[in-house]
Amino acid sequence: MAATFGANSTEYDDPQFQEAATHFHMGQWDKAIRLLETLQARYPGDARIDQMLKDARFKAHLETNTEIKEKRVIINWRPILTRVAIVGTLALLVIAGIWVLRARLLPMLAEAQLQRQQAQLMNTAQAALTAGDYDTAEQRLLELLAKSPDDVSATALLADTRWQRELFALYNEAVAADNAGNDELALSMYADLQMKSPGYRDISNRILAIRHTQELDQLMQQAKNLLMLGFESEASNALAQIQAMDVNYRRSEVSEMLFDLNMRRGKRILEQNPPQPAEVSVALAAFNTALQQQPNDPGAITEARLAVGFLRGREAYDQRDWLNTINSLRPVFAERASYLGNTTASMLFVSMMGAGDDYAASNDLLNAYEMYSQACQLPLSDTTSACAKASSVVPLLTPTATPTLTPTPGPTAPPPSATATATPRPLRTFRGRIIFKSENPDLPGIYVMDPDGSNREYLGTFQRYEQAFADLRETERYSPDGTYWVSTADVDGNPQIILHLPVTSQFGELPPKPVTRMTGMSYDPVWSPDGAWIAFVTTENESDDIWKTRPDSSEQVALMRNDWEWDKHPSWSPDSQRIVFFSNRDGDRQLFVMDTNGRNVTNISRVPWAEYEPIWVK
Repeated sequence: MAATFGANSTEYDDPQFQEAATHFHMGQWDKAIRLLETLQARYPGDARIDQMLKDARFKAHLETNTEIKEKRVIINWRPILTRVAIVGTLALLVIAGIWVLRARLLPMLAEAQLQRQQAQLMNTAQAALTAGDYDTAEQRLLELLAKSPDDVSATALLADTRWQRELFALYNEAVAADNAGNDELALSMYADLQMKSPGYRDISNRILAIRHTQELDQLMQQAKNLLMLGFESEASNALAQIQAMDVNYRRSEVSEMLFDLNMRRGKRILEQNPPQPAEVSVALAAFNTALQQQPNDPGAITEARLAVGFLRGREAYDQRDWLNTINSLRPVFAERASYLGNTTASMLFVSMMGAGDDYAASNDLLNAYEMYSQACQLPLSDTTSACAKASSVVPLLTPTATPTLTPTPGPTAPPPSATATATPRPLRTFRGRIIFKSENPDLPGIYVMDPDGSNREYLGTFQRYEQAFADLRETERYSPDGTYWVSTADVDGNPQIILHLPVTSQFGELPPKPVTRMTGMSYDPVWSPDGAWIAFVTTENESDDIWKTRPDSSEQVALMRNDWEWDKHPSWSPDSQRIVFFSNRDGDRQLFVMDTNGRNVTNISRVPWAEYEPIWVK
């Protein structure tokens, strides 16, 4: 009777069936038969169980008759034998390869290594030969020939190396003779080398250099011979030719000779008697040529400067531009009164008389008197006309009687000063004009004039206006709103411009703030009327120059950069577009006006005496 395992169970779910199937597949026929017989009884008519039982009995019977008790592992020998054959073949190939390597390949590798060593030795030898290392080149070539005695290239290169060493030794001997100054021996040896090896090293250039030096030596000797014979112009030409050919040839000696020749030539022109003003330009060219040789020579600089001043004055003189003539010739006369004999003084006399007449014609009697008076004092044989004109103008300047001037070769005593008004005039009333101090020998004191130098007016003595002048100058140190002011004080051991801050209820009195920190001294600050800039004087460039700075120090600009001259006492125009100052650039102290960028500098004094400390009234 069949057992029931569940609603959907079958005989194949029976554990005994599964166990029987396992024994069946493992060839355990007795165990499989017992279980299958039990299952056949339990599931009668099951075809699969019946077939499995039949097969199990058959195989059990078969094993009993053939004495096979149990299923055994079957070994597949074919793949094993195949692998063994492959391994054996590979082993044979390896053995054959080793034999070939030893019998054929190793000798080939040895030959290749030998060739590589030979090539390396050859390359090293060639590189050493190219570098001029002849010993190394020879050593490497000998090593190569020891390995390969029949190497034709190595044999040829060894011969070339020994030839190059011989040439190099000869070359060094020739260079030594050259450096020792033995030109003839050096030339002979260089020529021998040139024959043995055309184009060898720099022989051609060395031969040319020796011949070039010999040519320069001949020119130098020629210049000295010409100089001894007094042919200075020809000697100068020979020296100039030397410099053109080789600027470094005996440079110091040639330069000194040319300098002396040109200085003598220029001075000889200036010292001619009678003087030749038309040849001053030739003298200037000679001085400039001398300066090309020694740019910092003070004597040459002075001669060139005087010549330039005279030529400018002569050009203005020819155009009857009397004031520019005076401005150009006055520094020349002040430095050397005998320049071109009495030519300079004579030209100044004519120019001063002409300028005086022009001033008199325009009723500017003060300037007319100044011109006549200066002409009267020139060291000329006859200045009577100038003295007479000066005397005729003096009564018109003062209410008191004046003495008659007497012409003399030198300066004369100044006429008495004009009488100043009893009450000083307030200086602020001259807004837009320039107040200044003047050393006029006739009327020294405080003056006022227009910004172009015209309409001069005598105000009074220095003593009378001393306090008013100082007070007016002090106002220029304040900002336009009067809140801040600048002065000079010691900063880090050097006088500098400082800014004074206003007193506040919150912070009280604050310490002043440095505006400049120059390496040189800084002084004399003045604030522009628009408040944008502060002008001041500094020795930053070793001379007293005028600079300007922003009040916050954010921008500082040099308006002037002088050499020996100095500029001082700046004062702004009311519109902050120009600056007046005084300078010694034309010899004596004079007043000048310039734009705020340092350009368009104009002398507005144009007088032969000192004028200084201008204030542009605002």
